[in-house]
Amino acid sequence: MKTNIILAWRNLWRNKRRTLIAISSITFSVLLASWMRSMQEGSYESMIDNVVKFYSGYLQVQDTAYWNERTLENSFEADPQIIQQISGVKNVSLVSNRLESFTLAANHLKSKPALVMGIEPEAENQITKLSAKITQGTFLKNGDDGVVLGEKLADFLNLGVGDTLVMLSQGYRGVSASGLFVIKGIVKHPNPEFNKRIIYIDIQKAREFYSAENRSTSLVIMTEKHDHISAMQNEIRKIIPAGNTVMNWQEMQPEIVQLIESDRGSGLVMLGILYMVIAFGMFSVVIMMVKERRREFGIVHAIGMQKEKLGIIVFFETLFIGFIGCVAGLAISIVFCLYFYHNPIPLTGEMATATEQYGMEPYMFFSMKPSLFYSQMIVVFFVSLVIAVFPIRNISRLNITKAIRG
Repeated sequence: MKTNIILAWRNLWRNKRRTLIAISSITFSVLLASWMRSMQEGSYESMIDNVVKFYSGYLQVQDTAYWNERTLENSFEADPQIIQQISGVKNVSLVSNRLESFTLAANHLKSKPALVMGIEPEAENQITKLSAKITQGTFLKNGDDGVVLGEKLADFLNLGVGDTLVMLSQGYRGVSASGLFVIKGIVKHPNPEFNKRIIYIDIQKAREFYSAENRSTSLVIMTEKHDHISAMQNEIRKIIPAGNTVMNWQEMQPEIVQLIESDRGSGLVMLGILYMVIAFGMFSVVIMMVKERRREFGIVHAIGMQKEKLGIIVFFETLFIGFIGCVAGLAISIVFCLYFYHNPIPLTGEMATATEQYGMEPYMFFSMKPSLFYSQMIVVFFVSLVIAVFPIRNISRLNITKAIRG
């Protein structure tokens, strides 16, 4: 067996050009499949990040009636002991109070309905990293009296840092709510719809504004290990009182889940077609190798080498070509996709507009999940092994006379 392997390896480099063509075809196949899957999964991760990290969080504790009727009447008092117990659940990295409601945001000439998000600024910034997206002024600090506006909302109202925002709304249990707030900062929110309507305010000031002392509409729960969301959700259910419920991001955003599953299904169909193209391309390269060496096979068999041994050597040759091509393809695809992972491709025109309508940033993002790359390498390598049956079958049916004369 060792002799067969050595002969197969040496045979590869007798004709370097032929071998490099075969390896290159497999390398390109792995690269193309990895590129497609990385781009597809990267777009899903971007979509989920926009939903999870900039709004819903991975989990939320709410009043049982709040999700169907999002009013302050369905808010709840968040017990500090309950929050402490939730923080102690395995894999929970952060728990933050929110008080959400609506208001009429106005200046002296214009007004527009807006979403008011009362937050714990320092905790919220750990979730959303919004301080890095401030275009003017500064982000909120705990206890601040001012507000931070979405960039498009500020443009519509023609307000800037230091100006006064008027807010008119209805508070808890129908109490009238009105106030003047100094704008501390302008944020360019990644979600275009939020960018047009969002107002951030310290949660204590929001509670004062809405006359909702000690109340929250949700507890936002984050984790670094989102593979464990189901286990965390089950543990938190045991902690919270009967009047509350805990929802994960899939339950809060079912349309995103449906969109991803639908697109992933069509993507897998396209990947299947791509694998067929790859298989035919590799098959044509193997046919070329066999036809070129037909006379060589005939002579080697004529001088005494058995067809079985010749077939084994050619099989190892194909195995080496497949292995080298797949490893090279894996290395190149990781480097290639890593560059675009750190430098997303910007979208323009109608594609950018359509992407923004789904609440995503207008970029083509890439994913670096290891399984995306290893799976492509394994599939292409398996395809190359299946194709390796062809030269073995060809050798088994070899006619010495015809092969030597050819």
